[in-house]
Amino acid sequence: MAKVAGLTVRTLHHYDELGLLRPSERTASGHRRYTEPDLRRLYEIRLLRELGLSLEEIGGVLDQPGALRPVLAARVDELDQQVRRINALRRQAETLLSHLDSAGPFATERPMALLGQLSVFGEYLTEEQGRRLDQHGEQLDAEAREWMEGEWPVILAELAEHFRAGTPVDDPAVVRSARRLTTLMETFTGGDAELNAAVAKFFREHGTEVMRSLTGGPDPAFTTGLWDYVSQAYSALG
Repeated sequence: MAKVAGLTVRTLHHYDELGLLRPSERTASGHRRYTEPDLRRLYEIRLLRELGLSLEEIGGVLDQPGALRPVLAARVDELDQQVRRINALRRQAETLLSHLDSAGPFATERPMALLGQLSVFGEYLTEEQGRRLDQHGEQLDAEAREWMEGEWPVILAELAEHFRAGTPVDDPAVVRSARRLTTLMETFTGGDAELNAAVAKFFREHGTEVMRSLTGGPDPAFTTGLWDYVSQAYSALG
């Protein structure tokens, strides 16, 4: 049994002592004999261990009829969130690779400068608007926050590449990026009209600096033209 399951005899004895997996039968000499139902239970134990549950948690789940399904469903949701986060990180890595290929190293000063620009955004909010934005942020779950953190630099980098390539603002690929930017902004503000207006004003006045921080473009004409391009793509959605 231990060899077939890839476990040590000591582990099986430990499971028996905990009451987690007791053999259904014993031989005449007193040795443990595991039946097919025992093997199924062992499979469930190993699966739940791989999913991160403790032995105590596993015992509680397996001893309560119907308890396994909600535990597995919750774990699947957690794994889905991890997959989305990994995908967001992968997109960011691809963006950095794109910068290495087209614009040289993505220096540390770029994200730091970008954070400096975004910190100015608070100056565009009244005290009440700042409170509303904080309240909305608290209502967002971890998945939404991770998605926003991973999505906005990717979208802006995509638009920068479209601008660099001279892609028309009504091109389907540009429209898709602009729509994602709209969704991102709506998620950030919760659809609050006053907050949307504050975001728009901030980017009208600081969009060029934000794009320069993101792209590291040494040419002011490039980053100025880039923000105009982003604005046109955003406005083209109507």
